[in-house]
Amino acid sequence: MIDLERKRELYRLQAELCQTLADPTRLELLELLGEGPRPVKELVRATGQRQAKISQHLAVMRQRGIVVAERVGTEMHYSLADPRILDACHITRQMLIDRLRRQHALAEVVRGE
Repeated sequence: MIDLERKRELYRLQAELCQTLADPTRLELLELLGEGPRPVKELVRATGQRQAKISQHLAVMRQRGIVVAERVGTEMHYSLADPRILDACHITRQMLIDRLRRQHALAEVVRGE
């Protein structure tokens, strides 16, 4: 069993990972990279964001170990460090969708009364 100090360090690191993902642009980048490695210019085109902004997000995600970068010629190509991160994102998104459906259903019931 992990001692309390190590467990708390793991919680801290997990919270750091969650904070890194708590940005809509970063979630969009994860989805795009889930389709396979992509050069920065393709990510810029797909998101419609400025290159500086995308590069900044990718740098943070790389620092936190979420993505990896590889130079291909003159371009940097990014990919997911571990594709299981998409599973976590999909689970939380589905939880959100389910909650929104329940709220919508409740609102319909209230309006019908």
